[in-house]
Amino acid sequence: MVSHCDAIGINLIGNQEIDMKFSEKNVRDIRKVLNNHAIARAADGGIKMSAAVLGMATEIGVDRKTLKDFIEGTVAKPSSATMKKFDSWRSRHIVSTDNSGQLKAVAEDPRDKEIAELKHLITIKDQQWESLRLKYVETRHQLEAIESVDPAHAEKYQAVHPENSYWMQNSDAYIKVYTHNDSLVDAMRMFTIPVPNLVERMALVEGESHDEWRIRLEKITDERKQLVINLADQIAALYETCGFPDHYVGVDVVTSKRHIG
Repeated sequence: MVSHCDAIGINLIGNQEIDMKFSEKNVRDIRKVLNNHAIARAADGGIKMSAAVLGMATEIGVDRKTLKDFIEGTVAKPSSATMKKFDSWRSRHIVSTDNSGQLKAVAEDPRDKEIAELKHLITIKDQQWESLRLKYVETRHQLEAIESVDPAHAEKYQAVHPENSYWMQNSDAYIKVYTHNDSLVDAMRMFTIPVPNLVERMALVEGESHDEWRIRLEKITDERKQLVINLADQIAALYETCGFPDHYVGVDVVTSKRHIG
């Protein structure tokens, strides 16, 4: 029988009042979960049902009889305050089944929420850091674009004087110096030393055949290449000894025909 109390959001069942927050379905669901959890806890721990109920009652903050009577249906609806305790405990615990269909009690770790919040905060901070890094890179490029056309900064950005730029692509040999990371990728040029002519001119000597001249030319060319390699080794040794901030330094010797570094 429903009394006039319905008008103010209160049901009367079994002569006990309960806040409308807990409908009959809510109460049934909570009772079922608590009962299943008690059964699962008893099975998991190999203990009696009464011991399982006692342990749960202690965690919930009620006496054993209150929980026992509710689970067994002796008390249809406890007080609103007690129902809130049941509901709060229920929300922190779940019951699952293993492969055999046996009920298994699984308690929610109260730290899970805090861990999730911290992970979310870390994600946000990572996104903010990446956004700041990209803004820095963009601003740096803008600054370099402005300075590169400013005569006052010509020495900083000039890779080679225009009068010598031809030799950067039309020489017999080059010493190329660059920085790279530990996996030898993302090479960034530091400077290139061109050697326009390994042998500028070499005339035939009196009585020398063309074949003899070619053999002599190849011998001198190889000697000059070795000079270039020796200089490259000295440059490499310099940076290996002195180091370079945050990067490794690579030194290559390249000829117009083959790489010999």
